[in-house]
Amino acid sequence: MKTIFRDYQQQIEEGLRNIILQNRCGNRLTLMLGEESTELECLYKPNAFRRKDYRARNFSNRDNCTALFARAELPQIPAGWVKAFDYDPFVTALSTESPGGAKNRITVVNIADENCFALAARCPLVLTFEPHERFELADGLLSEAFSDRGEEIVSFVAFESFEENRFRVLDDGRAVLQIFENEVVLIGGEDSPAQVERVLTKLAGLSLDELIEHTEARIAVPLSHGRLVVKDEPLQRVLDINRRLSWSGLDAGGACFGAMNRIYHLIWTRDGSMAAATMARAGMPDMLSIWLPFLLANPSVRRDEAGNRIREFLQIVGSRWTKAEDDGIYYAVLSLFSHWQSVGDAAWLEGEALPELLEILDENVALRFDTTEGLFRSDTLGETTLASSPYYGYDSVNGQLARGQWVKQEEQAGKRIAAAYSLYHNVNLYNCLRMAQALAVASGRYELAEPAERYGLLAGQIAETLAKRFINDEGHYYSCWVEYDDASRSWVPFETGDYWEYAWAVSAGPFLPDPVTSLASARMALQRWPGVRSYGYCPWCFLARSAREYGLDSAGYRALLDEQITDALRLTQRYPMAGLLTEYQTAHEGWRGLPFGTGALVQSTCGLLLQPLPMGVAVRASDLAERLENFVYRTARLDVEAAGTGDTVAGVLLNGQPLTGSLQLPASRLRTGRNRLDVTRGAAFEGFRLYSSTAELRDLVETDTEWTFHFHSPAEAQLVLDTAEAVDLLAADATGRQLPVETRPFDGTDKTLATIDATGEFTLVARKK
Repeated sequence: MKTIFRDYQQQIEEGLRNIILQNRCGNRLTLMLGEESTELECLYKPNAFRRKDYRARNFSNRDNCTALFARAELPQIPAGWVKAFDYDPFVTALSTESPGGAKNRITVVNIADENCFALAARCPLVLTFEPHERFELADGLLSEAFSDRGEEIVSFVAFESFEENRFRVLDDGRAVLQIFENEVVLIGGEDSPAQVERVLTKLAGLSLDELIEHTEARIAVPLSHGRLVVKDEPLQRVLDINRRLSWSGLDAGGACFGAMNRIYHLIWTRDGSMAAATMARAGMPDMLSIWLPFLLANPSVRRDEAGNRIREFLQIVGSRWTKAEDDGIYYAVLSLFSHWQSVGDAAWLEGEALPELLEILDENVALRFDTTEGLFRSDTLGETTLASSPYYGYDSVNGQLARGQWVKQEEQAGKRIAAAYSLYHNVNLYNCLRMAQALAVASGRYELAEPAERYGLLAGQIAETLAKRFINDEGHYYSCWVEYDDASRSWVPFETGDYWEYAWAVSAGPFLPDPVTSLASARMALQRWPGVRSYGYCPWCFLARSAREYGLDSAGYRALLDEQITDALRLTQRYPMAGLLTEYQTAHEGWRGLPFGTGALVQSTCGLLLQPLPMGVAVRASDLAERLENFVYRTARLDVEAAGTGDTVAGVLLNGQPLTGSLQLPASRLRTGRNRLDVTRGAAFEGFRLYSSTAELRDLVETDTEWTFHFHSPAEAQLVLDTAEAVDLLAADATGRQLPVETRPFDGTDKTLATIDATGEFTLVARKK
């Protein structure tokens, strides 16, 4: 580095065109195509595939990237010679043609289970490698041992042999390697010569096709889980390639990066958790099973002015050098809760992980909850440190003094914001409390009974305060309530607030303090956001999911995704990785391949056939979706097949037996192993049924005149009902005591929200009138 603090532009790939491949071992290879040649940037993490500690995962980050070579190049491949980019996260090919007519096809394989990449070319190709100091040379192997920040590293380039290839060393120390006719070159790094030998024993001698087969075999099982098949070819392409990308972006030790780009080469609490949790909710829990242990083992630990060590989950996993965003605790709890729901693994509830996470939640509540206001108060707003923060005026990611007017100000008053009570922060903590309560109850641990009750009471208080104070005259949520440095306060509407956070607050869940107001707010955001500024595709997918869930037809839903799909498939100039999702509407040259954006899209589209609920799954229908394959839900594997036309579920067969009165699947009817759901689509459905709920539906008894639902809920249950007016509703707790059922309509739909203040087991009888 040439400056104390790294400049923003130094974090962006320097090539005119850039192809980025992320290795499952945490390393990456970037092809940066310039005017004269293509640079191969090989970034490495020491022994990261085997070591699971945070330091190994984050050794190379935004400020300190460990390069395996001083420089590596394809000196005869300038950007202008590449005529076609056949991009895939694991197998990418470039078709080139020189001004003299020489054509070539260069293939790069991202080896899924080793610290290396394979490169081959159909016609003669030259590669050059410059060492940090000096290469060691053996027949078919170029290597260099060097140290970086106390880590021993060995870079290597393996080729066939001196006899088959052409090799020479230039006067300036660069090694030149010429290959021909799909000869394979392995490029990578390891922590010792013995590990290099192990890799070469395993991979050397394999042909290009064999290496591709080797990699595909190692990603086949996770990618078979929860695969949605749609009629729309562009949408199918984007879903498939981004699922592959997400599995590439999550390395085997648990680290998940925010995007493929170098500037996002960090481990974000929000990005990794949202990606892994949403993919798990959509029937692919493999990412979450790897991410969860890494995240929970690496909270940030900071010291306050009194020297007390405080554990918390901040913007970046495990590091004090991070922005103090307040959503980290929500994403940590979401990760554990989603894992329990999707995998059903009680082991995480029985050990120390749950009590430790609840302690961190308690520390957060003690620090942030304003008992006078009944809301959570923050000294940050989005990524901005506010005047009440001890880090005000600093960029706490790197300690640099903030330049210019870096803090947000209220435009008309021109006053500094001292603190914020945002909708996003408070809905996040409401969710934390509801999820923590559910986890504590599910654990069955006597020592967690008191915290569970306390969390339930506090969640109810937050919901009540939001209902009384956070809803404007239009029936929508405000974005934020801010306090200025002169102690005055004002409301911030959606139009001038944080659009991303607002969208997540009203649509992400899994719990919503007021689903009716959330739906109205989500619809408003969908309508107004494009008129205010370009929207972010990740939160947009959550908003689209809400609209589809409550009446938007498939054509309208697909239209909401159209720009996102079009932008993903666009062959852009700087990052020609067609198929990968972009971050912002209209920002075609922005970041590509964001796992958290993939998770939002995958969960949103999964809801066309199976809608993940807070504590269950529910059947849906759409003319857009044909089937859902190998959806993982606890010990069950669900295969969903749709027939007929229409956007409404007209009928359901679960393992050959009709399911009536409910679209939420009763747990008692799911088998361990394979289950088949046959869904009949229709234009409309007339009659009563349970559409969804926040409770676990354990059993359902059906007769000609009534349905008896057996639920379990750790707290107040919210049920969404179709045509509730067609039945009489009677609820009772486990002792038989009658429970009141409060109902409210969802505006513009035939659905009703029924709220039952129940704790533990309860029944609902829906009797035909």
